Amino acid sequence: MSAFFISAQPNYGSLKPVPHHFSTLEREVELEGVGLHCGQQIRLRLLPSDKVGVTFVRTDLEGHPEVDADVAQVSTTVHATTIECGTARVSTIEHLLAALWVSDYTHVRVELNGPEVPILDGSSQGWIELLSQAGRRQLEGIRPIAHLQAPVWVESKGTQMFGLPLPTPSENIKTEFRLSVGVDFDAPGAKAQTFDGLVTARSFADELAAARTFTLEAWLAPLRGAGLIKGGSLENAILIGTDGTPSSPLRFENELARHKALDCVGDLALAICAQGARFHGHIIAIRAGHGAHRDWVSQALANNALIMRAGDYSCDE
Repeated sequence: MSAFFISAQPNYGSLKPVPHHFSTLEREVELEGVGLHCGQQIRLRLLPSDKVGVTFVRTDLEGHPEVDADVAQVSTTVHATTIECGTARVSTIEHLLAALWVSDYTHVRVELNGPEVPILDGSSQGWIELLSQAGRRQLEGIRPIAHLQAPVWVESKGTQMFGLPLPTPSENIKTEFRLSVGVDFDAPGAKAQTFDGLVTARSFADELAAARTFTLEAWLAPLRGAGLIKGGSLENAILIGTDGTPSSPLRFENELARHKALDCVGDLALAICAQGARFHGHIIAIRAGHGAHRDWVSQALANNALIMRAGDYSCDE
């Protein structure tokens, strides 16, 4: 699998480095957009919360039922990550969750009047921009560190996902979340790509947030036949034609791999965002999607491979 080397990265981020305290939003913010799969116009509000974790609230349903962002609540991973509790079901949470988690927002209430988080332009960039408008209110306490203390490996149908421990964080060893992703769809314009880097608030905003979701032209009919992508358009996804030509200029040479890395960050957050924790370890994902991410998280928790440690051994932003 060949690697890509990008000599100059455009700066898509506006977040400033912050200490790793628990925090919530200073003010509520909202936006409206289409759901990728349901096709509905959804209004979503981000609100401050006193409860650790990210809680989604379906304001369109009787009683405003809630569901927490937690791997135990994942009900399906078919072309998006969906969480469900009782009548509260929310799909395509991964782009928003990634932006919240890496940006140190640990206490957040998400209210939406439909079944799916808006897709925006297919990336996390809109969520990063919305969070910059929300500001930050620091709360009592320092985010714990979820330290991967033992290797965890899952494999299924050509996908592989590894978690490798890093040295225990200390005053001399900084907390690091390293992510290595490889994709290869064996099609023109979608052959082998890789991404490798440290995931911090700054690097996420600069290197991953703007990477958009994508589809191959050959996938369109099966997706539509399954009742999906009702809200899909060239405004919220990259369409790779049969000749390998993308529907719009790529933001990164390896944008497909970067978007898969973005998805991975959002899905990994389901393991530990309920504790407001950061992650310390190295994740390697090869041809992995939402299902593999969920399986890896479930395996890591079942193996007691994640140990919560007191913070803060900050990494460089």
